Amino acid sequence: MVHYVFMLLGFLVTVLNVLTFIALRRRLLVAFPARGNAISIGAGLVMLVLLHPALFMMFGGISGMMSFRQQVPQWGQIMAMTFQLATWLYGAVLLLKATPSAFADAYRRITKKQSGEGEIDHDRRRALTKAGLALPAAIIATAAGGAIAARQAPVISRLRLKVPREATNLHGLTFAQVSDVHVGSYMGAERLDEIRDAMNSLNADFHLMTGDLLDNDIEQLEESQRFLRGLEPRRELFMCLGNHEYIAGRESGIEPILAGLRETPAQLLIDESRMLKVGSDHIWLGGIDYPTSRGLPGERRTRREGLEYTIGQMADDGAPRIVLAHNPDSFFDGREMQLDLMLSGHTHGGQLVLGRIGDWNFSPVLPFELYHNGHYEHEGRQLYVNRGAGGWMPVRINCPPEISLIELVADTKA
Repeated sequence: MVHYVFMLLGFLVTVLNVLTFIALRRRLLVAFPARGNAISIGAGLVMLVLLHPALFMMFGGISGMMSFRQQVPQWGQIMAMTFQLATWLYGAVLLLKATPSAFADAYRRITKKQSGEGEIDHDRRRALTKAGLALPAAIIATAAGGAIAARQAPVISRLRLKVPREATNLHGLTFAQVSDVHVGSYMGAERLDEIRDAMNSLNADFHLMTGDLLDNDIEQLEESQRFLRGLEPRRELFMCLGNHEYIAGRESGIEPILAGLRETPAQLLIDESRMLKVGSDHIWLGGIDYPTSRGLPGERRTRREGLEYTIGQMADDGAPRIVLAHNPDSFFDGREMQLDLMLSGHTHGGQLVLGRIGDWNFSPVLPFELYHNGHYEHEGRQLYVNRGAGGWMPVRINCPPEISLIELVADTKA
C-alpha cells in the first residue's frame, strides 16, 4: 500500500512540475522572442535533472525513493529537494495569480472590443514578462537560503507551565523536548552530536523525545541508540513513538526497533503513564503510541482510545499531567480530556512559515493541520508542537530547527 502511495505522490508531483515548466516556457517565449525556445529547452533540461526524485517515486514507489537516497550523494539530494521546493513555490504563485489575471484579461478584451481598441503593446508586455522572471530567481535564492538554515544549530524555544503553588518541589523543574530527528535523513553523526550537545547544554531535569527518531530503515537503529545514550538529563529520559519508527519497521516489524530502543536509557511510553516523584510532590507523564493509520503496519488503538487509556492510568490527585503525542492532531481529542500540556512534533513546523495570526500559522500544511507549529491553548489545555531538529526535507524557511524547554512555575493566581 505504501509503495503505491509513493508512486501516486510521485506522479502528482511530476504533473505539477510539468505544468510549472509549461507556464515558465510561455513566459520565456514572450520575454525572448528570438531565443526563448532555446532558453526554455535549457530550463527544461535543468528541471529534468534537478527534479528527478519525483520520477524515481513515480516509477519505483518507495523503492525508487530509497534508491535515490542510496545512489545520489547527499549534496545532490539537498540540491534536488531545494529546487523542488522552489518549483512548488513558483507554481503556487502562478496559480494564485492565474485566476484574477484571467478575469482581468477577459474584462480588458471585452472593454477594448466595445471601445474600438484592439492593439496589444508587445514591447510593454515583453518588458513586464522579463521583469516577472525575477520572481523564480528570487524563489530559488530563498530556497537555497532555506537549505542553509536547515543545517543551523537548533533554536531554544521556552515555555512555562503553571503548577500548584503549594507543590514547591516542582517549581523550576525543566523538560527539554526534541522531536523528528530522522536519523539517516540528512542527519549524520556530526549533526547528531550538535543536537545532543544542544540538549545537554540546557541541563534539564528530564529529556523528552517525541517520535521519529529513526527515519525509514532499521539500519538507522544503531546511530539512534548512540544518540539516546549521549543524552544526559539530570533525572530521566522518555520517548514516545512516531510514524517513522513504524515505517522503519515495515519489513522487520516494530519489535526489533522497540528492543533496540529499550537497550538505551530511554524509557518508552507506549499508551502508558508514569508518576514522576520529585520530593514529596509528583507529576504525571504519559505517552501515546502512534495511532493506527492507513499505510502503516500493525493495528493499534485510535488516537482517542490511546489518550483515554493513557490518561486513565493517571490518578485524579491534582498533580500536573503532561502527555507526549507525536501527532498534534491528537490535541483535537486531548483538549477535551484532563491534561495540562501535550507535547508533539510530526509536522516540522510546516517547513516554510509566512507568519501567524492567533492559531493560524501560515505554512503549506495549514490546510491539513491546524495545530502544527508552536504554542496553542484551548480552554486551559495546552499544546506545544516542536518544529523538529532533523531535516527530513532539508529546506526550512523562517522555520529553524528547534529544541523546546518547558519550565514548571508556581501558579501565583491559584
